[in-house]
Amino acid sequence: MGHVHGHHEPLLQAKYPPQAALVVSVLLVVCALLVRRRFGTTTTLSTAREQLLSKLPSPPRRLPIIGHLHLIGSLPHVSLRDLAARHGRHGLMLLHLGAVPTLVVSSPSAAQAVLRTQDHIFASRAYSPATDILFYGSTGIAFSPYGQHWRQVKKIVTTHLLTNKKVRSYRHAREHEVMFEAGTDTSFIVLEYAMAHLMQTPCLMNKLQTEVRSTIPKGKEIVTEDELNSLAYLKAVIKETLRLHMPAPLLLPHLSMADCNIEGYTIPSGTRAIVNSWALARDPSYWENANEFMPERFMEGGSAAAMDNKGNDFQYLPFGAGRRMCPGINFASSTIEVMLVNLVYHFNWELPVELSKKGIDMTELFGVTVRRMEKLLLVPIAPQD
Repeated sequence: MGHVHGHHEPLLQAKYPPQAALVVSVLLVVCALLVRRRFGTTTTLSTAREQLLSKLPSPPRRLPIIGHLHLIGSLPHVSLRDLAARHGRHGLMLLHLGAVPTLVVSSPSAAQAVLRTQDHIFASRAYSPATDILFYGSTGIAFSPYGQHWRQVKKIVTTHLLTNKKVRSYRHAREHEVMFEAGTDTSFIVLEYAMAHLMQTPCLMNKLQTEVRSTIPKGKEIVTEDELNSLAYLKAVIKETLRLHMPAPLLLPHLSMADCNIEGYTIPSGTRAIVNSWALARDPSYWENANEFMPERFMEGGSAAAMDNKGNDFQYLPFGAGRRMCPGINFASSTIEVMLVNLVYHFNWELPVELSKKGIDMTELFGVTVRRMEKLLLVPIAPQD
């Protein structure tokens, strides 16, 4: 097949009028200017934000892509406490967890600044694909971003479900399904740790059982919530258990919605903040014998007698504080008290032979919550009349 030879016009001239080349050139210049303006502004904002973040104390060994993730061990709350002790100042430390700059809060004064003084700024949550999948698009009260939807959900929960009056109205079901409720994750964790500590120190178990059995009449089928108010040592045991073993030792991350000042540092908008409540509750600067199980500290005359768990004391935050404080505090407290009082009222407890030889292993396992690595095995014995 033959080919036609001769002069060929440029493709643009062959198909389009001469003015088309000029129009295309102008459009390309305009696009280039828009792109430069867009990314130039972003770069400027990013640089300003990075300059503010760079002033925060931070560990030196930051790696590409993963940031400081390699410094976090199998128990993040312990790793963060140790890192803050070495590299933090004024209870603050900046970590880059991957590409996400995260402010770690490890002192009561810094926690108070985040959770009370600047609570209105740190009231939101950061977006997470995981919570989006697991919690219906992050629409629940725990993970929902701050806004009208969250305020409506919180109003429903706190007004119609978890007020003191409503919690008392659930009492009958809670008392008769007490061991079913003990199977819920956080309640079971607290109960197991409380029993583990009491079994490690028999004198404390005896003290608790003496209080309970001398206060509650013999022969009761179940101890009810009406009889809990006079059990001061029971409440102290639970408070001390929560101090040492919060099911969630790191409060859920907060997200700043504007620039603010914390402990002399300017924290830019969009910064995540994690309060290490476990570190606060074990800080020897605020707690005598911080790592020892001593319920007496919460008794009258004790060093922590005036403390509660309602977010008013920032060295003790088992349920958080501020707007995003756990709304189920009343329900959780009542549930744990009923479970523990019935266990120590109805039974004496012994360790199995093999466990009594090696002792109770208190090694922690980190997951969605922090629990004991080994399940607690105890033998119930009916008390002698």
